[in-house]
Amino acid sequence: MKTLIVGHYGQQTDADNAARELLRAGFPAAELGLFYFNPQGQHATYPIGGDENESPGTHDAKSGAVRGAVGGVGAGTLVGAATIPVLGPAAPLFGAAVGAYTGSLVGALKHMEESEEAASPPPERAPRAAAADTRKAGIMLAVAVDTADERQTAVEVLGAQADELEEAQGTLQNGDWVDFDPLAPRKLIPSAAPRP
Repeated sequence: MKTLIVGHYGQQTDADNAARELLRAGFPAAELGLFYFNPQGQHATYPIGGDENESPGTHDAKSGAVRGAVGGVGAGTLVGAATIPVLGPAAPLFGAAVGAYTGSLVGALKHMEESEEAASPPPERAPRAAAADTRKAGIMLAVAVDTADERQTAVEVLGAQADELEEAQGTLQNGDWVDFDPLAPRKLIPSAAPRP
């Protein structure tokens, strides 16, 4: 693993220009990695896609489903009992089954919604936290550095046109950042203020 200086670009031409400048400054091509960073949630970290194993809020859905099913059984049985003259003696069982299914679905969905509302920060805090903690989609150019002089050169070259810079630890192989984790916390380089 090496120290990587990473520039984030909104335009491919800006990233290509920075890559050419890094090569002119003496960085080997094998120590550069240029790639497109997908929007959050689209990194296919899991076989079925996405960045997380399950959706937020689903942890409490089971208890909501159980409560909904219990309530649905009672309501369905009553409705089924009222329809005995039309549907016959199996009506209460059929009503209980339909009620349990409907109740479990409604209970799970309602409980997930409540969990998400309780877990969300107040609206005035959400944009600041999201902006500081997440990468924006776009072109990323990473360069491996070994010395303080190389680091300074990389910061100057990448920072000339980058929207923002960050420092990370990683491995570049044949132009690929092989151990890149899209969910890892970022370490922004403070001397490189985002462009207006």
